Amino acid sequence: MTRGFSLYLDALRFLAALVVFASHMGYARFTNGNMQWIRDLNLGSDAVVIFFVLSGFVIAYTTLTKDRGPAAYAEARFARLYSVVIPALVLTFALDGLGTWLMPHAYDGWWYNGEDRLGQVLRALTFTTQVWTDNIRVGSNGPFWSVAYEAFYYAGFGVAVFCRGHTRVLLLLLLALLVGPRVLLLAPCWLLGVGLQQLVSRGHAASLSRTTAWLLTLTPWSLYAGALTLNVPAHLTQITYQLLGGAITPNALFGFSDEFIWNLLIAVLMALHFLGVYNLARNADWLGARMETAIRWSAGATFSLYLFHYPILTFLHGLPLYDSASPLHAALMATVTLAACFALAEVSERRLGFWKRLVHGVFERLANLSPQSPALPKRSS
Repeated sequence: MTRGFSLYLDALRFLAALVVFASHMGYARFTNGNMQWIRDLNLGSDAVVIFFVLSGFVIAYTTLTKDRGPAAYAEARFARLYSVVIPALVLTFALDGLGTWLMPHAYDGWWYNGEDRLGQVLRALTFTTQVWTDNIRVGSNGPFWSVAYEAFYYAGFGVAVFCRGHTRVLLLLLLALLVGPRVLLLAPCWLLGVGLQQLVSRGHAASLSRTTAWLLTLTPWSLYAGALTLNVPAHLTQITYQLLGGAITPNALFGFSDEFIWNLLIAVLMALHFLGVYNLARNADWLGARMETAIRWSAGATFSLYLFHYPILTFLHGLPLYDSASPLHAALMATVTLAACFALAEVSERRLGFWKRLVHGVFERLANLSPQSPALPKRSS
């Protein structure tokens, strides 16, 4: 992966996280309808699809080009997930508990699930909040749904890469039976990222002409904007509704995967866009060291921003003096939330080395439970 393309991916994933954040700020309880246009365009959901494509590409790149074994792959994926998931769960239930005690009115709505908190924690830690027809909201942390999808994509990719023959087929079928159709419907978006990595690694992106690369870079965004203008997502959802016989809405059946046709189209456009950018970016010699540092640092808090912001917003908007109709109050709440997310990143994803050592220790202990299991190699610090 070239320096320029890597920087572009980092910048885009941070911007996608900001879009998700702004999309949630658009709820009327936070901004009194002043940002409703973001909700109407459903940009937050589209940004999650970009995350899936990026994730498929990055995971395929780090796994297939660095010759990692199955144990190292599993450790890396668990460390990446739990480095943010565990702190996010602590933060969510701490703020929710305090918030429901001090200002219960702020949690009186669909955006909060106060039932069976222990069950929520167990399902969140096992990433089973979205299996089959389940749609378990983790307290006030709505964005957690996509993490449950991502975890099973990691698992499926690991099985596909490290298992062979009948074992691979059987394990993939078992995974599919475990998660059900909702998670599987968006799996092609993630797999497009894997396919993109394969095209890049085989030199197809670098062999494009300059003109073709520019067309691939710019055209997908134009088509996306045109589709939003023509309300294509709603039309595709209506088609899905008709295919279901009009008896049930796609959302009721598919949950967060209800726009799977539109999401797949976005993923295709993004994959084509990345092909073009890869050809154009190369080493990005025009980008200075300070800008690179800023991009890398911002991108290093993306997962934290995504998974911490919603419970913070929910808590802050319930404070007695908060006025959702005031742009100043909304701007202050956004600033405080973003600052908190960046601060929390310092003890979560920016401490990935600590979490890797922790996970490695757990794996080592599990391996040592069986006398016939070889000890895992010591991880160097």
